[in-house]
Amino acid sequence: MGEGFRYKMQHLGDIFADKLEGAYESIKSSTRGIVLTYDMHDLQNKNRKIVKKIGKRLTEVKKKSSELDVFKDEKMMELFSKLESHEKRIEACKKEREERLNPAGSAV
Repeated sequence: MGEGFRYKMQHLGDIFADKLEGAYESIKSSTRGIVLTYDMHDLQNKNRKIVKKIGKRLTEVKKKSSELDVFKDEKMMELFSKLESHEKRIEACKKEREERLNPAGSAV
């Protein structure tokens, strides 16, 4: 009879705090998932812009020299470096988001 009305009234604050803590963790987890998705979309948009810059720079380099000196051009290497770092961050975000969606893993 420990879970009777009197017990619940005496421990109402504890019950409320437990429920509030559970709701907070749920909201926090959900918010992190949304932030990850927005970060991924932002990085993908930045990648598109970088690819456009690479294309423009490639035509400039090609016009300047008869040989294709793409990998000797510092600006091109910087753009490729940015593109690679964005891709790594996108993969990390995808992995974290997948782990949040399927915490037990994909043991089906």
